[in-house]
Amino acid sequence: MPDIASFTGEFRSPDREAAFQAERLPESRHHAYVLFALSAALNSLFLLSDWRFAGTDHFWVAVPARVAIVIWSIACLYLCRHMTSFRALERICWAWQGVVAIAVGFLVSSRSDIAIFVMVLLPLVFYLVVPTSFRGNVGGGLVCEIALLTGYLAPDPLSSTMPGMIMAMLILHCGMWIAIARNNRLQRKEWDAGQTARSAQAALAASRDTLEHLFMAVPLPLLVTRRDGTLLRMNRAASDGYAAGLEIDLDNVEHSYVDCRSRGLLVQRLERGEAVDQFECRLRRADGQTRDAMLSSRAIMVDGDAAYMTCVVDITDRKETELRLQRLAMSDPLTGLANRAHFVAAVTQATASSGDRGLVAILLLDLDEFKRINDTAGHDAGDALLQTVAERLRGALRPGDLIARMGGDEFAVLLTRLPDAEALQPILMRITDQLHAPFSHAGRPLECRASIGVALYPDHGADDVALFKHADIALYHAKNNGRGRAILFQPHLLDSWERETAMLDRARHILSHEQPCPWYQPKISLQDGGIIGFEALFRCPVADGSIIMPGDIARAFEHPELGPALTERMVERVIDDCARWRSKGLAVGHVALNVSGVDLQDEAFADRLLGRMRTARIPTAMIELEVTESVFLGRDADRVCHILQRLSDAGISIALDDFGTGYASLSHLKQFPIDIIKIDQCFVRDMETDPDDAAIVRAVLNLAHSLGIRTVAEGVENAQQLAYLRAGGCHYGQGYLFGAAMPADGVEQLLISPEGISRQA
Repeated sequence: MPDIASFTGEFRSPDREAAFQAERLPESRHHAYVLFALSAALNSLFLLSDWRFAGTDHFWVAVPARVAIVIWSIACLYLCRHMTSFRALERICWAWQGVVAIAVGFLVSSRSDIAIFVMVLLPLVFYLVVPTSFRGNVGGGLVCEIALLTGYLAPDPLSSTMPGMIMAMLILHCGMWIAIARNNRLQRKEWDAGQTARSAQAALAASRDTLEHLFMAVPLPLLVTRRDGTLLRMNRAASDGYAAGLEIDLDNVEHSYVDCRSRGLLVQRLERGEAVDQFECRLRRADGQTRDAMLSSRAIMVDGDAAYMTCVVDITDRKETELRLQRLAMSDPLTGLANRAHFVAAVTQATASSGDRGLVAILLLDLDEFKRINDTAGHDAGDALLQTVAERLRGALRPGDLIARMGGDEFAVLLTRLPDAEALQPILMRITDQLHAPFSHAGRPLECRASIGVALYPDHGADDVALFKHADIALYHAKNNGRGRAILFQPHLLDSWERETAMLDRARHILSHEQPCPWYQPKISLQDGGIIGFEALFRCPVADGSIIMPGDIARAFEHPELGPALTERMVERVIDDCARWRSKGLAVGHVALNVSGVDLQDEAFADRLLGRMRTARIPTAMIELEVTESVFLGRDADRVCHILQRLSDAGISIALDDFGTGYASLSHLKQFPIDIIKIDQCFVRDMETDPDDAAIVRAVLNLAHSLGIRTVAEGVENAQQLAYLRAGGCHYGQGYLFGAAMPADGVEQLLISPEGISRQA
């Protein structure tokens, strides 16, 4: 509410009152101009009527007074045009009121009938017509009334009507004061309301202008549409984004949606009163390009009509980046194939939704000799081989089959919609043919072969976990049975794998918690019956009194980690025992140690063995190494030959164990530094009753004699076998006939009292 004085009806604030008066100055000046003009004109007419006083004393009072009013009104009329402030105008009006009041005071001294009317009318004019402030209106009216009463009562100041006239005039003036105050109050309230309205309109206009500028300046596309899609407004960003530089008008946004149902869903949510954010859809630009967009939309009112304001954010680049990152996360960067995570997810989905659409198969592939290629030809050759394998697998498989690189040199294939297991065969043949094709890198030929394990769903597993496990078991057997082949999982493979796994677990337990040690079986000269040495055999006594034999952990000796660890334990104990026996002056001869192919693939094996012997100060002739024919097979034969030759040159004898049971050719006897051939006990055991075994033993003895290689017969258990071997020229024997394997303490006792063995021999 405006702060208005209750008595005057004017603003209490001088500045606000001055602003009000300043705004009304043109109107006030016009009123004053009209007032002065009418005053001059009317008083000129009254001047004519004043000639009725001609010949009386009042004539010379009335005419000068009237002339003064006319002249002064004309002067004020002239001055009014040059008034530039309300205060100046008010001063002119006060001067006019003073002159007019005094002049009219002289006129009413005639006490004519019209004088009473003038005494009432002129103050009212001063109150209601003269454009001055409250004080000017009240002061002018009061001064005018005093002048008029003075002039009227001057001839008879003490007349009986004087009190009544004074009272009547006071009542008139009090009423006018109230009327003026009320009129002032109403005028100022109206003015204040007008000011407020204009301020609001100006603020609204400024706000609209600001909003319009903001709307157009927002860098994101903004659209204002009706429910039917009619476009009401769009900002500059929306125009640029939609028109794409083309002169095309967008009249309905439904034309922009690639899927019109998207806008229907958006409108439904808006009509339910929801504030829609992160609404994704695809929009079509004017040039035909489709873009991924995220919309945020709100329901608004535009001129009383329901409408929607929508903000459009282009997320095409973000979507492409997400897709690219997803592809990177689900693919192998080297080959472009799926990676392990992608493959596992695909197998899970395939097994969960296979239904009656045929069998599902997974193939696990492991490249043979990949490490050797990396070591000999370099990692760039290995990478080229992996990329070639990926391309060849793509060429060998059906469209839709998934190929993945699981890591390193491992690949996997997911086959679906197989009618039966027989359908696998042509696929496996194509894979094998493709992979085995010649391949070269930098002019160097490389072999590209793989072992493959296959498992079928649901035949070989109820879920993807079982399927992977059984395919891995099939791959394991493929690699351990010649490599370069594909094996389909069978239940017996699981049994074999579980047995081997149990062996490996048992070996790990032995290495961590038990104390494996060598037991020694004597080797006897068949010519004189003397002890020429011992074979160190693996034994592991346990707390319950049982002994773990080598056959209980047979697979561990060929394991790339467990095998060398077990051999290392045996070497340590054997060398310690040999050093102790030698320090006691016992004639041990030599001790034979069994080593596997994984031991001889380690270039440092020879250095460690020879170093331990030097540290223990035992001669190299005291140690003999027994190897099987399997160490001569495979692509590491050259490395094995180099290590054996180095040990042989150092004075360590090399014995070929289990001769005749493996796949070695006779050329290996010439190619490798073999000093001794051990005839396997499977031939010795039955040679009395089986002529074929006897013929084999005789042939081996003849062959060794021709090559100048000594021979040892294993498994000699009776005198007939001993006689046959001795007659055939066999050098040494080993078996229960001469003694079983015994702990190191038993060796000392035996060497001190060897009579029992001598009698047997």
